[in-house]
Amino acid sequence: MNLHIASTRPATDHEWDTMWVNCPYATYYHSREWAEIWQTYSNNNIRPKPILIQFSDGKEALLPFSQQNYYYGIIKRYSLTGPPAMALPYYGNWIADESLTGEHTKALSEYLIRNYRNFVWRLNPFDANSNMVFFSSKYVRRKHFVSYMIDLTRGEDYIFANMKKSCRNQIKQGMKNNLVVTEGTDIGHWKEYYAIYKNTIARWGRKTLYILDWKFFELLFTLPGENRRLWLTWYNNIPVAGCICLYSHHKILIWHSASLTKYLHLRPVNLARFQIISDGIAKKYRWLDFDTAGRNKGLEKFKKSFGPEEKMCDMIISWHPIIYNIKKYFY
Repeated sequence: MNLHIASTRPATDHEWDTMWVNCPYATYYHSREWAEIWQTYSNNNIRPKPILIQFSDGKEALLPFSQQNYYYGIIKRYSLTGPPAMALPYYGNWIADESLTGEHTKALSEYLIRNYRNFVWRLNPFDANSNMVFFSSKYVRRKHFVSYMIDLTRGEDYIFANMKKSCRNQIKQGMKNNLVVTEGTDIGHWKEYYAIYKNTIARWGRKTLYILDWKFFELLFTLPGENRRLWLTWYNNIPVAGCICLYSHHKILIWHSASLTKYLHLRPVNLARFQIISDGIAKKYRWLDFDTAGRNKGLEKFKKSFGPEEKMCDMIISWHPIIYNIKKYFY
């Protein structure tokens, strides 16, 4: 008998947490905590809708869905992590505490396209089964993206030597400029970072994909544990750049970064990245993920200068046939 999905039902909080803790390819984006941050931030407009999948061979998987409502709930859009409205949603896929095969991937893909025809999904580069995902529907679009990652097990000397000369020089320049990189530990540090972020938004202008207000950063700060850490780069006791990293499952995700325009010539961003690399190695993390550059050539050049590996993280967009035809007609 061919493998198939035997049953589905809403997952409990305990099932989600347990599956996330035990899944080797999960990231922080797959956690219930991350989904509930967006639920609070959006005032319940984005809601976690996790589904537990049970296969005919006894194995299980969990789909960490979030649902976002549009037009007073008339239209519902889904994502496999993070809010669907964003241009580049966060890593999706299922999570499982047992090894899944290509057959499981096929069954899950068919389930998704059959039951959630209005969704956005970014493939998880840490899940080997991402390479087996395939859709043949005309209502599904697949956009190619890669994420830039550094294997921290190679050690600091190897990683530094493998960077482009320009990147190494900028790190050295940051040191000569007496920049200092520290972890932001109190609410004042997070407020400093938010001010840097607002300065960055003003510099980006129309290139800004989305804007978060202070409420989101305050929510992150109040979380217990060390799954999120703020790094700040200082010059003469002034915070001039920073980034927020998300930690879990031996992976470090550089989620958010910003820098003051006035001090960019001091190269604060390169030095901060190198400090995060050093700290990650010391704490026995396996991967540092710079994330994708989207279609930004300048950002792509910057990330490639660190000598990373490139891993596929394609984005899949599925439209309901009615919405697809409306978009096709008007756009």
